[in-house]
Amino acid sequence: MHSSKDPAPRSCTLRAILRAFFFLALCVCITMLLNYAFIPPSSVRINLHNLRNGQQYDTIFIGTSHGQYGIDPAAVDQAAGTSSVSLCMADAYPDDMYHLLKLACETQSPSQVVYELDPSYWMNEQRNGSTQIFFYQDFPVSKARSSYFMDKITGLDFRSALAPWSYYRNLYAQIPENIRKKQSAAYKDYDPSILDIPVGHYGGRGFIYRDRVAGEDKGTYNNIPWDETMVKEKAARYFGRIARYCRENGIRLTVITTPVPQDTLNQSGQSYLQSHEYFTKLMNGWGLAYYNFNYLKPELMDRSMEGYWDYDGHMDGIKAGEFSTLLGQFLTDLESGNMDEGTYFLYR
Repeated sequence: MHSSKDPAPRSCTLRAILRAFFFLALCVCITMLLNYAFIPPSSVRINLHNLRNGQQYDTIFIGTSHGQYGIDPAAVDQAAGTSSVSLCMADAYPDDMYHLLKLACETQSPSQVVYELDPSYWMNEQRNGSTQIFFYQDFPVSKARSSYFMDKITGLDFRSALAPWSYYRNLYAQIPENIRKKQSAAYKDYDPSILDIPVGHYGGRGFIYRDRVAGEDKGTYNNIPWDETMVKEKAARYFGRIARYCRENGIRLTVITTPVPQDTLNQSGQSYLQSHEYFTKLMNGWGLAYYNFNYLKPELMDRSMEGYWDYDGHMDGIKAGEFSTLLGQFLTDLESGNMDEGTYFLYR
């Protein structure tokens, strides 16, 4: 029988702690390797690096894929004399946008944030799986990453935080190519040439340039009709957080909706009008204006299907340049205080 002074029990406890520590460390290492192998490079990593590459931006765009394909910061800057960067990305919901904005403001001091509002993101729930962590997994170590984790990631499936690679486990055939790209100098230098962007390329500062393809199949009309009863409380709550954050930090918040093709607007005119009325009222409640480019004067921009690659309203690169130039002029008028909505819109 061991006496109370026998060190054996304490030694056993220490060995158990060390074994647990090394097992945990091994699991972390294996998970990191699997994440590295399974998760392909994405434009998110480059978009977030744009915020920390030494350049300063006075205008930040946040929003969805309509902004990602339709807003070219370079064209906006040329027309407005601004210095802008886009964080508009597909599957970015209002909660993601809030944390993206907070991350941006850790290294940037913007005077203006332009929120590109897609009404469908206020009615839909974000799909379960990799889309819920698509932005978080590329966040650098930061205060914004910590708050993002506590605010959203902890409430998801445990794989979101511990093993995001599991969402890509069916893509095992891509592992060699993923590793090759991540080992390349281009990846390490945040060169967008490694990105796989079908029928287009990374146009810089968050913009995706979509090629115009003659005779391309535009798909079918499948837009989600506006239904106020389907608006998610979460979307409105996080927009409120964005609005308060901008107000508290002296940032001008401008809310826009990019224009869909005229054919789409004609197809569901009443639905778009109801959406317009809802968001106009909502923004007024926040002391904001709502600028809906679906009601842009027809002489200012051709809205035929030639400049779009689907009926949902995603622009090709040529049309995006045209719209972005117009948007730059609009933002200039807005900042100067000489804005006359009648110059741009059918409504006043």
